[in-house]
Amino acid sequence: MESSDLIQFNIEVSESDAAVEDIDEMTRQLLSELRETNVESVELTKGGIAPKGSKGDPMTIGSIAIAVLPAFLPNVVSLVQDWVERGQGRTVKFKGMGIEFEGSPEEFQKVLASLEVEGQAKGKGKSARAPKIFISYRRADSADVTGRIYDRLIEHFGKSAIFKDVDSIPPGVDFKEHLEKAVGKCRIFLVVIGDRWLEGADSKRRNRLQDPDDFVRIEIESALNRNILIIPLLVRGALMPAEEKLPRSLQKLVYRNGISIRSDPDFHGDIDRLIEAITNYSNKKS
Repeated sequence: MESSDLIQFNIEVSESDAAVEDIDEMTRQLLSELRETNVESVELTKGGIAPKGSKGDPMTIGSIAIAVLPAFLPNVVSLVQDWVERGQGRTVKFKGMGIEFEGSPEEFQKVLASLEVEGQAKGKGKSARAPKIFISYRRADSADVTGRIYDRLIEHFGKSAIFKDVDSIPPGVDFKEHLEKAVGKCRIFLVVIGDRWLEGADSKRRNRLQDPDDFVRIEIESALNRNILIIPLLVRGALMPAEEKLPRSLQKLVYRNGISIRSDPDFHGDIDRLIEAITNYSNKKS
C-alpha cells in the first residue's frame, strides 16, 4: 500500500463542560469504534499530555490520528456522525490535507465533498463512495462459503458497506419491514444459491420459499421490486433454478445473470471478478 494512496488526518474530540478524564474516555471509545472499520491505521496522537494515573507514552487528549483509503472515507464519516449524535454537546474537528473544520454532524459532508473534489482533480479515477451491498443466503445451504465471500468483500469495500446476517435485526421489530428497509438502502444485492437452496424446508418439511414470511423470499422480493443490481452467486456447483420451481414473485430472478463462485483454487479469482463487476457498476452509477 503506497502512503500516497491514503487520506491522513486527525480527529479532535471535545465536549462542552467535560473534564480531561471524560474527554480521554470519549476519545478512546471513538478510537475503539473506528478500529472496527476498514481504516489502514488509527491511533491516539502521541506527544501531548496524559490524564492522571495513565501509563505509557503521553497522549494528546482528544486527538486521533487516522489513515484511510478514499473508498472507505464515507464509512468513517458516517461512524463519526453517529458517535457525535449519541452524546449531547459533542463536537469533532478534522485537521489535515489543508483542511481544518469544526461543526455539526450535518456539516461533515462538506469535508467529504472537498476531499472528493480534490481526489477527482488529481485524476485518481476512483469512486470515493463504497457501494452498499446486501448478501442474501440460506444458512443450511451456504453459510460457510458465504462467510468467505463476506470476508473478501469487507476486505475490499469495508464492513459497514455490507449487510449480511438477519442476526442484526433488533429484537421486537417487524422483521419483514426491517429486511425491506435494509434491502432498500443497498445498491447491489447478492443472492447466494447453493445445491440445497431450492430444497430448503422448515421443521414441518414445508418448502421455505413457498412461505411468504421466509426471510430469503422477503429479501429477494424486495430486491426485485427495486431498481438495483441483482447478482446470483452460484456455489457448490449449483445451477440457476428453473422458473417453474420458484414462487411467481421470485421468477424474474432466473433472468439475472449469475456468477459461479467455485471452491479453491478458483475461489479468489472468481471473487476478484465479482469485486470488479461491483466496482464497475458502482462507478457508472456515481
